[in-house]
Amino acid sequence: METSELIEKYVNLGDKYGKRLDINLINGDGPTQVRDGCKITINTDKIPENELESYIAYNVRHIVFPDLVFETERLIIRPFQLSDSEDCFGFLSDKESCYNDGGYEPFTEMDDRYRELMELYKSQPLRKMIVLKETNKVIGDINITEILDRAVETFEIGYGIDPSYRRCGYTFEALSKIVDCLLSEFHLDMIIAGAIEKNIASINLLHKLGFHFEGRKTKAFWHPEDGAIDLLYYVKERV
Repeated sequence: METSELIEKYVNLGDKYGKRLDINLINGDGPTQVRDGCKITINTDKIPENELESYIAYNVRHIVFPDLVFETERLIIRPFQLSDSEDCFGFLSDKESCYNDGGYEPFTEMDDRYRELMELYKSQPLRKMIVLKETNKVIGDINITEILDRAVETFEIGYGIDPSYRRCGYTFEALSKIVDCLLSEFHLDMIIAGAIEKNIASINLLHKLGFHFEGRKTKAFWHPEDGAIDLLYYVKERV
């Protein structure tokens, strides 16, 4: 793809999602890349030509993705708002959800500790909420974390769903949209996800999404019932 076409591709992507991007290529002295608001400047003297799209996409993701709102047939997937706190209690008070997510005890009330967690959610730019269109109720969340110990750009994806809304295909519907957008539109190299071995539903979901087994992280975290347990990791790469 010609350089001008590449820039046009990502400017159009920004327009699609409500961000007017200004992408500039320079050469000579100076930093490799600078991001200021919606302005991206990349020094082509500092990077190989075949890596230009990766540099552009990286910066575009950091500008566009945090505010991004997705829509599917039944769902809105959007950033977290503090007004979501009450709805989030539906899955953060569920023992199975909390034990599978990270081995922590479920919340029993929306106390100071719970409010601190909601403030943490607010500070996480890649966390998205799964909202049912019909009722405008938050029924789950998707937390995306940038992974820095891989040779290519990688996100780890985690998710939770209110027990009352399981086995309805909502998580698959939401994750399909997010995963496809990140890999296809935003040129991310790879997405990984972990699941404990007995969480068969989550493992089956990852297979359905096209992830394949990568390996086992031994004694990854402490489970309140099972002690030190392994995480099975799954991966999906950009084609």
